[in-house]
Amino acid sequence: MFNTELVFRPKPFYIQGALICVLLVFLLFAMIGRMLNRWRVRAWHHTYARALESEFAQVGMDSGRAMPALVWNGADEACLFATGRRGVATLHATLSLRPRHDPLLWIVQSLYDILALPAVPWCGPDRLTLTLTLPSSPRINGATFAIIDKRELRSMRHDRFDMKFARVLDSEKASEMRGLDERFAIASESGDATDRWLGEIGTRGDNQRARLGVAERLHGPGGRFFVSLLYTDQPRREPSSGGASESEHIERLELTMRVPRTASEAHASLPLLALALDIADALAQTSAGRSDILRLRPETYSTLKKTRAQVGQELSERRAREDRAETAEAEEEERRRVQQEKFEKLSPAEQARRKDLAKRRAQRKAQMTQAKRS
Repeated sequence: MFNTELVFRPKPFYIQGALICVLLVFLLFAMIGRMLNRWRVRAWHHTYARALESEFAQVGMDSGRAMPALVWNGADEACLFATGRRGVATLHATLSLRPRHDPLLWIVQSLYDILALPAVPWCGPDRLTLTLTLPSSPRINGATFAIIDKRELRSMRHDRFDMKFARVLDSEKASEMRGLDERFAIASESGDATDRWLGEIGTRGDNQRARLGVAERLHGPGGRFFVSLLYTDQPRREPSSGGASESEHIERLELTMRVPRTASEAHASLPLLALALDIADALAQTSAGRSDILRLRPETYSTLKKTRAQVGQELSERRAREDRAETAEAEEEERRRVQQEKFEKLSPAEQARRKDLAKRRAQRKAQMTQAKRS
C-alpha cells in the first residue's frame, strides 16, 4: 500500500489552469496600473507640495515629513490637504485618475461612454480639483460665478445644484468683450458679479481686469491645463430637505484643471494656483472691508437673498408634494393589503362570486368608455 505511484494528469484541470493564468494577468495589470497612476502624479505632487508649503503653515496630514504625502483612496483617487493661511480655512487638492489598475472596469467605462454618450463621461481624463474653503466669518456672501472651458461646459453643469444659480452668458462674443478668449464660457448669477470678476464690457473694465488678473493668468502658459473656476456658497448636491441650511452655505473656490504630467508642465500650471490664492485674498479683503475689488452693490445682495429664499421655498414645496404622494401611496397599499386579507378569509363560493362581480364591472366600464369614444 505504500508503493502506490502518484501520477498527476493536468489535462482534467485545464479550466483551473486558465483561471489561474487570467488571475495572474489581472494582478499584473493591476500592479502596473497602480504604479503608472502614482508615477503620473509624481511630478505634480513634488511641484505643488513645495508651492503649497510656501503658502500654508501645514501641508499634508503629517507635518513632520520632508515631503507631504498624498492620501490615497484606492489606486485612482488621492488627496493633498493644506491649512494655515489667511483668507483660506482649508485647501483640498483632489486627484481623480483613470482606473488603470482595473482593466475590466476601464473597458466597461469606455464602452459605456461610447454607446450611451452620457453627459458626464464615466471614464473621463485625469482631473485635479483644488477646493479652497473660505473662512466662515467674515463672509462676503457673493453671487455664484464660474469660468468654464466650453468643451467642459456640459459636464460642469450636469447634476450640480450650485450651478443652477448661474446663467451662462450666451451672447455673441460675450467672453471676448470681457477680455477672455472665446474658448472660455462665463456663467454668473448676476451681471454685477461679472463686472467685479472680469470688469465691465470694453475699455471701461480694463482697470478692474488688471486688478484681479483673471484673463492674464488664463491666457498664460497655465491656461492649457484650465478646466473651470467656480466661486459659490451653495452645496454641490441638492439639499435633501428644502433649501440649503446655514451650515451648508460654505463659501468655496473650486479650480479644476488637467493633471500635468511632467515637472515642466507642473511649473507651467502654477500660475493657476497663484490665481486661486489671489482671488481668495481678494475675497478676504473685500469681506473684511479693506478693499472693494469684489464688493457687489447693495441691491445685488438683496436680489441674491431673495433668489435663495425663493429657491428654498420651491424646494420645500416640492419635498412636501413628494412626501404627500409617498404617504398616499403607502395608505393605498395598506388599504389593498387589508382588502386582500378580508378576501382570503371568505369562503371559496363567495370569492368566486366577488371575482365574477368584479369582472362584470370591468367589462361594463370598458363598454362605457368605448361608447363615449365612438
